[in-house]
Amino acid sequence: MILSSAFLTQLQSAHFQVQPVYLLYGEEPLFLRDSYDALRQKLQNLGFLTGDVYEVEAHFDWQALKMETQAGSLFSEQRMILVNMPKGNPGKEGGKFIQAWCDFVQTMPPETVIVFQCERLDSRQLKSRWVNAIESAGCVVQAKPVPVNALPNWCQQKASAFGLQLESDAATLLAERVEGNLLAADQELMKLSLIFGSDAVISVQTILEHVVDQAHYQLFALSTAVLNGRVAYSLQMLMRLREEGIEPPVVLWLLSKELRQLIELSQLSQQVSMGQAFKQCRIWSSRQSEFTKALNRQGLSAWQNLLKIALNIDLMIKGIRPTLSADEVWLEMSQLVLKMAQEQSE
Repeated sequence: MILSSAFLTQLQSAHFQVQPVYLLYGEEPLFLRDSYDALRQKLQNLGFLTGDVYEVEAHFDWQALKMETQAGSLFSEQRMILVNMPKGNPGKEGGKFIQAWCDFVQTMPPETVIVFQCERLDSRQLKSRWVNAIESAGCVVQAKPVPVNALPNWCQQKASAFGLQLESDAATLLAERVEGNLLAADQELMKLSLIFGSDAVISVQTILEHVVDQAHYQLFALSTAVLNGRVAYSLQMLMRLREEGIEPPVVLWLLSKELRQLIELSQLSQQVSMGQAFKQCRIWSSRQSEFTKALNRQGLSAWQNLLKIALNIDLMIKGIRPTLSADEVWLEMSQLVLKMAQEQSE
């Protein structure tokens, strides 16, 4: 198991060797995104085609994935398959598939690479047979959050990657403005690099003038508006985020996270009390009324369908599915926000 920072360095090495299976997991979305994007680009440079993307949810068809991996040898083409498994729970059938796949690929050179992507995995999940199998046959990468006291230093290092010189006080202020949201910090630094160019010195005054609103707060405001069913205000907040230069992947990450929470709550509410469901999903009491309103508007199948729409938007953003322009991505995003906030149609 290695950290995402070490993995990114490894990908740049001339001695990099492709593994047949990868597990990218962790609580920091930016590091997950960067690790996946860098791996996908590396594999593309080596001749691997980007294949299908699978979203693991309740009653996922593991047999379909098994048939897809077996079909690869028929066409003798190198390709990569992404399996999004947010909760890190493949179930009995999924666990058997992963272990069988890992046993199989250890005896042959990688022709099909499977990338599993999860959010936080607890100690029990990390000790599971399917995780151990991936670690034996391939590579496990952890996207670990940056400690609060290390955020200013991280901001300075990230600024250097964009060709900027971020003064110490400015780094501290930026960390405060984005409230620890690394995706937002990344977008703000990208915006500053486009405005001022390389080798620019970024001062506190620059941050005050150009990082006016707290991106994390705006994202939270969008989430609150959507869950509360405030359709017009939700669309207004979405457009404000776009005007502020927040990139689509950041907004989509938020919407997808809320959709997965709604799906999990819908499933749990059929088995336990709502209070217990909130506890298991670790949703603070201050936000429970928002989720309750959303759950009263739409049912489980509706939230699952909306998550599929979010996946399609993700494929558009990553260039896996064709899109005409950035405007089309934002249009699809606005439709997703609209459908999340409105009453379920009969």
